[in-house]
Amino acid sequence: MERYHSADREPQEQPQAPKTYRRRPALARWVGLLVALLTLTVGLKFTAFNATYTAGVVSRSTVGEKVINRLNNELSDIGITGDPVTTSLVQPYLAQGIRQIYGQQTMTVDSTDLANAISAQASSMGTTASTTLTQSLTKRAQKLVDQAFGTTAMQTAAGKLQQAMRLNQWIMIGVGLLLVVTMIYAIGVHHFLGSLGPGLALGGLLTAILGALGWIVGLPLAVATVTGTGKSLLLAVGHGSLGVVIFLGVAEIVLGLLVLLGHRTFRNS
Repeated sequence: MERYHSADREPQEQPQAPKTYRRRPALARWVGLLVALLTLTVGLKFTAFNATYTAGVVSRSTVGEKVINRLNNELSDIGITGDPVTTSLVQPYLAQGIRQIYGQQTMTVDSTDLANAISAQASSMGTTASTTLTQSLTKRAQKLVDQAFGTTAMQTAAGKLQQAMRLNQWIMIGVGLLLVVTMIYAIGVHHFLGSLGPGLALGGLLTAILGALGWIVGLPLAVATVTGTGKSLLLAVGHGSLGVVIFLGVAEIVLGLLVLLGHRTFRNS
């Protein structure tokens, strides 16, 4: 009877061959390009286009040194020596001037630290700095910063910086949205880590290259029409910002290689 009913038996399922890993180099290259652009724009947003960071760079530049030296010289003229005015004390005032150049809303500077430093230095010399004196010097600090950033060269640089800030903002938003969509697609095709590792490594390499090109070629061209204090200020801020961008690129290369190595080890196991 078995031979008569053999045709009625359900065919046995054949074991399926294991699926082979499919490489997607085009997706990895696309992720790398987006990572490079996002790193570059985010890096500039938090360095060159950030008033606090820029104030720190400016306070160590010739612009900051002039303000600090003039304040300390005025204190020396009234008998308070020892250069109590330092970089960190002047930085909040410089940040105010930079916010004006960036077209951002300014805030009242807290002059307590500067006044305390002047009073402490006067006390160490056996004299007393009156409240009227410290208030006068803090106002003088604000006036010196306004003079330093109110030049024609600074105003010319301000227009270029504000245009660059707006362009950088829109590029950062657009690239961020594209990267989110790309990662969702990579998850859908089960290629998230396979794209993330090479993408980070390639993106970091592109970021480092773009940062180096900006340092060598782009920045000199950008400040070619700017002269005087504005040029030295832009060069100081640009070099500091591009240095951070290059560092981020190198860090992404290392991180991408680690992700790629971990993904390959997990896939082989």
